[in-house]
Amino acid sequence: FKKIYEKGVKAGEKLQATAGRGLYFALFIFVAIPLPGTGAWTGSLIAALIKMDRKKAFVSVLGGVLTAGVIITLISYGVLGFLSFLL
Repeated sequence: FKKIYEKGVKAGEKLQATAGRGLYFALFIFVAIPLPGTGAWTGSLIAALIKMDRKKAFVSVLGGVLTAGVIITLISYGVLGFLSFLL
């Protein structure tokens, strides 16, 4: 496990050096995509592993969760609204 952890940390540091401030936006987008495995837990784990600033990472994850909720709500109401229209 230690070998995998060190490899992840090294890749995270490289990404952080390349992306700079855009890393928080990337975290936001990652969490905002409503797919399995791209939620708040995984986003928080990524932020912790690459040692992002906690407050900024929290805001990014929170914004991503809210955005994903809005996307799923719109999809649900669109599908349910269409089904109620058919019935």
